[in-house]
Amino acid sequence: MDLYNNIANNLSKNGINLATGDIYDLMAIWKQWYRGSVNDFHYYTETINGINKKSERLTMNMAKKVCEDLSKLLWTEKTQINLSTKKATKQLWSVLDSKINSFTVNFPIFLEKTLASGNGALIEYTLNGETVIDYVEGDVLIPYKFTNSFINGLITISRFTEGIDENKTYYTHITYHEFERDEYYIFHELYQSKAENELGTEINFKSMYPNIVNPFKIKTKFPRFQILKPNLVNNFDTQSPLGISIFANSIDRLKAIDIKYDSFTQEFILGKKRVVVDSTALKARMEYDENTGGSRLVQYFDSDDKVFVGINGNEGQPAKEIDFNLRAQEHIDSINAELNWLSENIGLGSNFYKFDGVSTKTATEVISENSQAFRTREHHQILVNDVIYELIYAICEMEGIKTNSITIIPDDSIIEDKTSQKIQAQTEVSANLRSKFNYLTEIRGLSDEEATKELETITEEKQSNSELFGFNNIEEE
Repeated sequence: MDLYNNIANNLSKNGINLATGDIYDLMAIWKQWYRGSVNDFHYYTETINGINKKSERLTMNMAKKVCEDLSKLLWTEKTQINLSTKKATKQLWSVLDSKINSFTVNFPIFLEKTLASGNGALIEYTLNGETVIDYVEGDVLIPYKFTNSFINGLITISRFTEGIDENKTYYTHITYHEFERDEYYIFHELYQSKAENELGTEINFKSMYPNIVNPFKIKTKFPRFQILKPNLVNNFDTQSPLGISIFANSIDRLKAIDIKYDSFTQEFILGKKRVVVDSTALKARMEYDENTGGSRLVQYFDSDDKVFVGINGNEGQPAKEIDFNLRAQEHIDSINAELNWLSENIGLGSNFYKFDGVSTKTATEVISENSQAFRTREHHQILVNDVIYELIYAICEMEGIKTNSITIIPDDSIIEDKTSQKIQAQTEVSANLRSKFNYLTEIRGLSDEEATKELETITEEKQSNSELFGFNNIEEE
C-alpha cells in the first residue's frame, strides 16, 4: 500500500487524482485468503506450560474453491464465441488461441483470479505484428478517470529490479491507458529507486524501451482495455469504480470453517488412544542377568512410542488404557453448517457444498434454472459477456476482421432444465406454435444471419430430396 500512496502523491502534483484508498489493503487480504494462508490468522502463537509456541491453523481453502466453482459456472472450454461468418470466426480464434494468447486456457484462470481479487483487466496491443492479449491482475490496476462505474482512464504498474543486495535498483513502469472521444491514448513513464516501497525518480523511458512508441495515439471506436469485476456493490468504498472479491463479505465464515476444520483434525491427534504407565517404566534400568552373571539394560516400554504416557506415582499399578470418544460426526455436521452459510452468502445457495470428513465436494454436478446458483451465474455473466464483446470488437478492428454480429453461447450442459426446454421448443415448432427461425436463434443460439443461412440450407436439402425420390412428379388429388 505504501507504493500506491507514493504513486498517488506523486501524480497528484500533475493534477491526476487516483482512486486508491484502502481497497488495495483489502485486495492484499483477499489475495491471502485465496492463497489459503493468512498471516494473522493461520499463523499464531499459543502458550503451553508457560512456553510460547508458534502454531499453524489448517485450512480448507474455501476462498479458492468458491472462485473455482463460480468461474466454471461462468465460463468453460465449451463456451462458444461466433461471428457472422465461419471465415471471420476462424480468423478470430486464430488470434484468441494463438500460442502467445491461449485464450481458452488463460481466460478461465484470469476469471478465477478476478473473482478473488475483485478486479482484472484485459489489454490488447501489437507486438512484432501480432495482436497480444495481456491478462492483468487487479492489484496492479489504478483507475484515474471514470464516470460512475465506467473507467476510461487506467494506470497499469509493472516492476522489475537490477543488481543484488545494496546494489539493487527498483524500477517501476507506469502505463497510462485513456479512451475518450473515439481516441485511444497510451503514455509510459519509468521510475527508479533504491527502496522497494518508493516510486523514486523519473528517468528517460527510452533508455529502457527504445522500440516502444511513446506517446501512442490511435483513432478508434473501441478502447484497447476492458475492466472485469464481479457484479457486486463495493460496500467498502461506494464511491470507488473498483470491484470487490466475491468472498469479501464472507471472511468471518471462512474463518469459522477453518477453525472447525483445524479442530476436526486436532480431534484425531488429541483424542488418540493412550496407555498410562508409571513414568519410571519408560526409563531403561540395569538388572542382574542370571545367564551371564552380569548386568543388562532393560526397557519395559518404548519411550518413543507416543501411545504411552508416563505418570509419576503410578508405581505398582497395572498399565491402564484410555480410549477417547472422537467427536468426528459433530465436527462434520458443524463444518457442513458453515459451508451452507458460506455458499448462501456467495450466492451459490445452501447445500451447494458437502464435507464428508475427507474432502469438500459440490452437492451436485447439475444446477436447476430456478436455483440461486443459476441466478447468480446469470447476474455475473452480464459483466463477463460485456467484457468479451468489447475484447472481440477491439481484436476485429486491430486484425481487420469483418463481422456483422458477435454471438456468445454459454456452456449450458450443467443446467438441468435446458434439455426439457429444447424438447418443449421442438414440440412447439412441430405444432406451428414457434417458428424455426426463433428456435435456431433462441434455443441453439445462432445469430440472425446464421439462422437464415441454416433455414436456406434446410430448404435446399428438402428440394434435393424431393427431386431425388421423385416426389415432385406426384400429382395432388
